[in-house]
Amino acid sequence: MIPLNDFLSLVCTAIPRFAKNSPNVQQRKCILHHESTPLMIVAGPGSGKTTVLVLRALRFVFVNGWMPEQIVITTFTRKAADELRARLIEWGLLVRDHLKSSPPPNATQQFHEWLDNIDINRFVTGTLDALCEELLTTYRDPSDPVPVLVEGFVGNGILAQRALFPNQAHSDQDLSTYLSAFTRDGSPPSNFGDTLGICRTILDRFVHDMVDLKSFQGVTADRKARTLLVAAVKNYRDFMADGSRMDFALLEETFLERLRQGRLQRFTQGVKAMLIDEYQDTNPLQESIYVDLVGATSCSLTIVGDDDQSLYRFRGATVELFNNFQSRFSAACTTGSPPHREDLTDNYRSTPEIVEFFNNFITCDPNFQTARVTPPKPVIVSNKSSNGVPVLGLFRPEPDVLADDLTSFLMDVFRNGGRTVDGVDIVAEHNGGDCGDAVLLSHTVNEYGPQFGQKPPKERLPKLLRDRLASQGIDVFNPRGRFLRDIPQVQQFLGVILECIDGQAQIQSQVKLRAGATRYLDEWRQAGTAFINSNPHPSLPHTLADFVQSWQRRQPQAQMQSWPGEWPLLELCFKVISWLPFFQDDPEGQVYLEAISRCVAQAATFSSYRSQILNGQGIHDENSVKKAIQDIFAPIAESAVEVDEEIMPHIPRNRFPIMTIHQSKGLEFPLVIVDVASDYKTNHSKNRFRRFPETPSSVQNMEDDFAAHCEIGPLRQTRTGLERSFDDLVRLYYVAYSRPESVLLLVGLDKCLHYKTNVKHVALGWTSDESWAWRKPVTGKPPAIAVNDIPLRLI
Repeated sequence: MIPLNDFLSLVCTAIPRFAKNSPNVQQRKCILHHESTPLMIVAGPGSGKTTVLVLRALRFVFVNGWMPEQIVITTFTRKAADELRARLIEWGLLVRDHLKSSPPPNATQQFHEWLDNIDINRFVTGTLDALCEELLTTYRDPSDPVPVLVEGFVGNGILAQRALFPNQAHSDQDLSTYLSAFTRDGSPPSNFGDTLGICRTILDRFVHDMVDLKSFQGVTADRKARTLLVAAVKNYRDFMADGSRMDFALLEETFLERLRQGRLQRFTQGVKAMLIDEYQDTNPLQESIYVDLVGATSCSLTIVGDDDQSLYRFRGATVELFNNFQSRFSAACTTGSPPHREDLTDNYRSTPEIVEFFNNFITCDPNFQTARVTPPKPVIVSNKSSNGVPVLGLFRPEPDVLADDLTSFLMDVFRNGGRTVDGVDIVAEHNGGDCGDAVLLSHTVNEYGPQFGQKPPKERLPKLLRDRLASQGIDVFNPRGRFLRDIPQVQQFLGVILECIDGQAQIQSQVKLRAGATRYLDEWRQAGTAFINSNPHPSLPHTLADFVQSWQRRQPQAQMQSWPGEWPLLELCFKVISWLPFFQDDPEGQVYLEAISRCVAQAATFSSYRSQILNGQGIHDENSVKKAIQDIFAPIAESAVEVDEEIMPHIPRNRFPIMTIHQSKGLEFPLVIVDVASDYKTNHSKNRFRRFPETPSSVQNMEDDFAAHCEIGPLRQTRTGLERSFDDLVRLYYVAYSRPESVLLLVGLDKCLHYKTNVKHVALGWTSDESWAWRKPVTGKPPAIAVNDIPLRLI
């Protein structure tokens, strides 16, 4: 072990990154803070929180002498966990190797043996869900079964088939009336898919908020609906428990139960330190896990977060837990020192112009200030030099014109030598940059708006931009932009597979499906048949048509062979993509293929025939096809299967990425384009919730409905549901505005900037009391655009 006072000098010597830029004063305080006192770090955007977490963890190893396997570090996303682990290993090995090659003058043989025993790879890192799954598997009692994690559409399928249908929830009018408070427009769910989605959210909230179901069910209002929900929850839990199945919420709940029962002592007895990232998005169940872990281990605790960047209330995240961490932790853990707070406010990401813009934005609404951590944290300070580029705005009268001009801007920056603004060149191509250095952020990345009646859905900015960039030779990376079921190549792929296992829908016609699913399966078959008839490459040693016919006859193409009795559907998928290189070569195609493959693999965990097509086994041959249609193809047709773009370790550099603001959390880009208003040409009531809510959102309504039945309820209700709706919008756009390194560009329709506009938007400086900071009173005729105090350089 080395003295604490020598650790930072060791870091600066051993790790090249810190040779010229050592940790700043704020970071040093956090890294060196005494391990016996819990530490709360309020980390502003771009302030180096990951650096602090990694160096504090390494300090525990090389100063305190704790082994990496005794240090637990949790993060919010898998991508963040991978990044943190990569830094731990890289920097940890550099420090250890430096100590080996240049040991302290008084180093003993015992010191060298200690160094040799340090295995940097053994830090316990990951999301809390991943750690719970790993620990419940590794440290279970001999009589405990291995937990079977149920994800996504599989869990929803179980909820529908085992809980909602048996309780007639799909047709219960009292339940529909009760659920109307949790829909976007306050009307009853329009279809069973919406009912299922809301019930899933309620079920997860019951667990995350640790709701007292007896109290919830006892409310006089909506008692029948509440009783039905509680009964459905019991059915769901019973079925899940019967097969040791757990969704993510039940996984965490089970972990907490076993922790409190003392059944994880083999794990807890070795834990020395716990570091928790993104604590502002913790839910009450997770808070209980962390508090109980500290109680069971007496470990050193460090939490890191920023209340201004809390984005996941819709998943149960409770920013109030972060804001009140010091008082809540002191009340829960009465022994030991109360938590100490440090602030990280030096920003190393963005230019002074961008930092000033998002500082002004987050302090614009006086009412929001009472929702922030107290005492107030200092303003963020940029540690970068100015590049002379102001925060830009590109607003046009129509989406088509906006897409044209935004494409022109991107082509100038990345292909045509740059765009000059106020005498400053914004150019990327000569500096090794490409389109992957920019990003379009939006509240949603859907490329089409909702469909009404028979009218085709309206193309949104992401779709308009995709088409225009494609015409210029630039592809877009936006795998979430379209439903999986609507993507042409996916339709061809699934259509070919359907024709293989069930030619001309002879078996499908016997399967009871909802109308929407049947329509899509028929569309896929048409697309697949047209693709088969196009005779795609390769045509040797056999054509795709030959392959499909062989499958339909269940006769092998090679002589002297017999058709197997069981054929995994996943194997068929990977044979078919031989004719569809899109799924192998295109980054979006790879994401789509992963989603379909995951669907097939997960269905094998609950579907009767384990995602296999049988042959020569009588009635089971046909039934195996029916179950594949019901359990795999129908969920994709009903958009129950989501893509996971996180499988891509990096966004392709030559692709222009489009992301939701939520997806961008933790990321940074040289050029960030924020779509603040491309959808808002009028003050339509159906889009107000995204820009200037008039009533609490469905998320806040659910919080308020559960408030009397859970411990966290009163703390949330220190602010009204409407105030919390505004708070979440402010935080959302604060995250968007703090992503760029060099250039921030806001885009939208210019109606939102008109001096007399009635299209209010929090992202454009409107405050919850309906005042507009960007508009100042004028004498005489008002200008067309509120240019007198607008903090944007319009281009």
